[in-house]
Amino acid sequence: MNRLTIIIVNYNSTDYLERCLKSILKETRADDYRIAVIDNASDQQDFSRLERLSDRVQFILNSRNVGFAAACNQGIRAFPASYYLFLNPDCVIEESAIDQTLEFLASRSTAGIVGCRVENPDGSLQPACRRRIPHPSSAFFRLSGLSRLFPRSRRVSAYNMTYENSDQIHEVEAVSGSFLMFRREVLDDIQGMDEDFFLYGEDLDFCYRAFLKGWKIFYYPHARVVHYKGKSSARARGVSDYHFYKSMEIFYRKHFAGQQNRLQQWLVFSGIKLLYAARLLRTRLVGH
Repeated sequence: MNRLTIIIVNYNSTDYLERCLKSILKETRADDYRIAVIDNASDQQDFSRLERLSDRVQFILNSRNVGFAAACNQGIRAFPASYYLFLNPDCVIEESAIDQTLEFLASRSTAGIVGCRVENPDGSLQPACRRRIPHPSSAFFRLSGLSRLFPRSRRVSAYNMTYENSDQIHEVEAVSGSFLMFRREVLDDIQGMDEDFFLYGEDLDFCYRAFLKGWKIFYYPHARVVHYKGKSSARARGVSDYHFYKSMEIFYRKHFAGQQNRLQQWLVFSGIKLLYAARLLRTRLVGH
């Protein structure tokens, strides 16, 4: 068993994947780690050049797109380890970020999941790297834009925690699946990713289930990666949008619908459908 398995789910992101792999190999000093690339039936599946980068890199080539969550679970089953890292192929590792995050996680026995500082290419913070679970009220504040108007309000801006200092370590309820490190013991409690989520939402669900089992989740800003967000899904924007809003419905139905009456459920599901319709209209009018 390796100490660390880095799981990268790839779909038509080969150019970004090469840069990601090279950054891992350059910036990671740990001796006992493996990189597992799970390819979800990309248009081009000849990765022989990338396999030659290092004997640490191994590929699983799926004959169809099984989704992000299912592919992550494939990596977990195929390459057992004491610690795992879910990493997006359009990420670049900076300044030993994996080593630093692993050291932080290993030094805290009650910590189950850790995420690092995830930045845009211009150096700004991607808010999804430190989050609270989106209860219906916090989801409304975010999707309505109110959280951007009141970034220091603990109630209105609860989802992305913009009231917290992004340069300081703090506990959160969820981190981004673009860089999500966890210890193997978490799997004993939550059994991996929920494969009902095809794309989006699976990271929130994974973190929430760990949180409910008593594991602490940390945002660790002293490690940093650059995430070229959306590059891996930009080629199929319509499909991505569908799964984004579908994941909202799955997450709400799984975790909160049973706690609310039929009117409240109807309002939430109707709201999700209206948001999706508005997104389709915007895409048709302005193209993004």
